[in-house]
Amino acid sequence: MLNDHDKLLVDDLTKLLIRVRKNWQKANEAANNSLTPPKYLLLHLLNKNKKMTVSELGKQIGLSSGAITTAVNKMVNNELIKRQRDLRDRRVTWLELTEQGYQMVDEMATFREGLWASLFNSLSNDERDQFHYLLNKIL
Repeated sequence: MLNDHDKLLVDDLTKLLIRVRKNWQKANEAANNSLTPPKYLLLHLLNKNKKMTVSELGKQIGLSSGAITTAVNKMVNNELIKRQRDLRDRRVTWLELTEQGYQMVDEMATFREGLWASLFNSLSNDERDQFHYLLNKIL
């Protein structure tokens, strides 16, 4: 059971998440795209890992294979992701970013950096380090 202090912390975290979500939506509208946070996460993971299977993506994100497949299909249709069969094992299909996908990740990363910089602007470097430490401890 949460004590009163923890309940205040949860309220503040909720406010922060709402603010981040609203800013994300504003940026999407300004960029005229419909990249939801889970879709951005898919692109981000593909950018980081260069290529992955649908099941690997699902495990890292925690979404069902059906949800991942639906999102991947939309991003393939939007030419952000491409599928490629494994040359040694035809049962395996790799997902990779297209040039347009890399560009989208770069654009969103720039936006994200600006968003988080504005949120962290009121913190000193020591406070940022402390926040990072505590966040990793929670994770």
